[in-house]
Amino acid sequence: MSDERGEREEARLTRHAGLGDLELLTARYRDHAYALHTHDSYVFGVVVAGAEKLRINRQTYLAPAGSIIVVNPEDPHDGEKGCDAGWAYRTCYPSAELMREVAEDLELGHLPMFRQGIIEAPDLASDFVQAHRLAVAGRTMEAETAMLMALRGLTRRFADRSGRNPSPDDSEAARRFRLYRDLVEADLARAFDLGSLAETAGVTRFQVIRDFKRIAGMTPGQYLRDSRIRAASALMRAGKPLAEIAFETGFADQSHLTRLFKSMRGLSPGAFREAG
Repeated sequence: MSDERGEREEARLTRHAGLGDLELLTARYRDHAYALHTHDSYVFGVVVAGAEKLRINRQTYLAPAGSIIVVNPEDPHDGEKGCDAGWAYRTCYPSAELMREVAEDLELGHLPMFRQGIIEAPDLASDFVQAHRLAVAGRTMEAETAMLMALRGLTRRFADRSGRNPSPDDSEAARRFRLYRDLVEADLARAFDLGSLAETAGVTRFQVIRDFKRIAGMTPGQYLRDSRIRAASALMRAGKPLAEIAFETGFADQSHLTRLFKSMRGLSPGAFREAG
């Protein structure tokens, strides 16, 4: 975007082929608010103007200009303006495969995870913003080098070096949650209710609510909407018509899909599909 400190809301998504089609978002929001959602990728971003208020897992943060935002894969998060003027930021969404390459170069021996949702490191923030600018501009090798080094710097300094990867939760709640998840993913277009989820695990509707909160950090409804949007995103990348995607993923119609997609991804399905 030409003016990250301007007043008008803007969002532009680009993809960088040399980094595994890494998605890069350049955005300026004043009134937009992200609904709670997840990604199967990491999220790294730098606030370049204003401030963002966001929740990551169960913790709430305020990220002023200069802050680095870090979200691990599958961590539920949202976002809204943290000051009257809103916020502008540059973010990217590295895959686990890309971050594993970074970890291997650092000899971590495990996929990096980050305990801190907000990082204050002006030098790394500057490096990231510069790498992001190069990647968006399409300067292939220079951008590839700069972004890899920016991600390496963040990982080297702030990733959890204990050697712990998140281990599967073998609790009864986790076992039941896997049943709920499999039921939802088997037919996203189905009209689910708490009773159907409760029946598949042999528990009460109240227990279903508690299980989703404990394992996913979301209500059952939030989880279902997030699952549908993630599936819809994959179908958009494959070039399927939006009306068909809406039908297959359980939305009332194309406009319903469009509204919810923007609330979770920060841009319209059209802008998402046009990303080069």
